[in-house]
Amino acid sequence: MKSIRSQVFAVLAVVAFAAIFSSCASVPTYDSSKPPVSLTQATYQDVRKFGNNNDVNPYFEPSSLIRGKLNEFFIVKLSFNLPKEAEVSIIADATQADGQEAAKVYTLYDFIDFWDINTTRQPDNDAKIQLRKTNIERSCVPALQFKQGAGQNVLFLPFIGKNPIPRPAKMYVQVEVAGTEPAVFSYDLK
Repeated sequence: MKSIRSQVFAVLAVVAFAAIFSSCASVPTYDSSKPPVSLTQATYQDVRKFGNNNDVNPYFEPSSLIRGKLNEFFIVKLSFNLPKEAEVSIIADATQADGQEAAKVYTLYDFIDFWDINTTRQPDNDAKIQLRKTNIERSCVPALQFKQGAGQNVLFLPFIGKNPIPRPAKMYVQVEVAGTEPAVFSYDLK
């Protein structure tokens, strides 16, 4: 009888402990001293957390031993800091000096399709492919217009061009969060 009570007590304690910490983890954080959105070029450290290679990390270019890297990625990091859910609109392009497109902007479903096309399917890599897709779903900008939840969140906006992206090129991103001034990122790729 005592062992059943102690087991029930132990289970209830674990459930209570999990409920306390999961509810704290789900509370969005907001810092009124930071802007609603800031834009930077993603660093290696920013994207490395998704894995060490392109088998699972969607932000590392696909490559092969024979052909090497066919594509070059340029990743923009969008850091949101919102007191409440808000509408987000993005304008993004990459242009050469003559006005021609230097690289294409990819949102979530386009990026998943890119990887589906550029992945060699083998029986032993299904789990890795699924992890890469999950990483895209968790971190890539969902669309050029979407609702962003409250708190501090980071999303990535990939530009993809032929390797190398033609230079000089200007990478441009403008993000407008409803009710705020637009944030602008401009980078000269030389």
